[in-house]
Amino acid sequence: MSMYGRDMRAVLDEIAGPSPAPGAVSGVVVAMAAGLIASAARRSPDWAEGRGVSAQAQALRSRVERLAEANEEAYLEALALIEGAAEDGGRDAAIGKGLDTAAELPLSIAECAYDVVLLGADAAHHAAPAGADDAAAAVLLAEAAARAVAGLVAANLVSMAGDDRVVHAQRLADAATDAAKRAVAASAAR
Repeated sequence: MSMYGRDMRAVLDEIAGPSPAPGAVSGVVVAMAAGLIASAARRSPDWAEGRGVSAQAQALRSRVERLAEANEEAYLEALALIEGAAEDGGRDAAIGKGLDTAAELPLSIAECAYDVVLLGADAAHHAAPAGADDAAAAVLLAEAAARAVAGLVAANLVSMAGDDRVVHAQRLADAATDAAKRAVAASAAR
């Protein structure tokens, strides 16, 4: 059953279990953050762009939900591939393929997280005061998820020195942190 088809307690129990899919967890956090931003924008009737921001947040939420689901599946497949690989030369190739796939989806989640941070920063600046506070909180969640998946990308590609995906993920996380600081400051100033 898909992650989003289970009840919240089952998802939380699975996360606490012995084999969580950390990228999928970060994806869920980003989806929650996007939902908060959509809500904040919807509750800001005097903000002309609020409806558009809400629609963008919902689109990002849908995208990252799909990525989180795919990441969970890829992570479990990579674990099975690594565990089932023969000890001969095929094992190294299987591990390389599994880790490469396990890095691509977290990178996509990091990209969504960064987009959510930027959208939330806009909402923190322009939404109604209570919505601005929610948007700032959402930005912090998405920023933390961006940083977490950047770490996963680096961990999954550790054997591939100089991989551009690691650099890209780290840049996204750093940019998300910068935008999050601005969003929190904007919210606090309201």
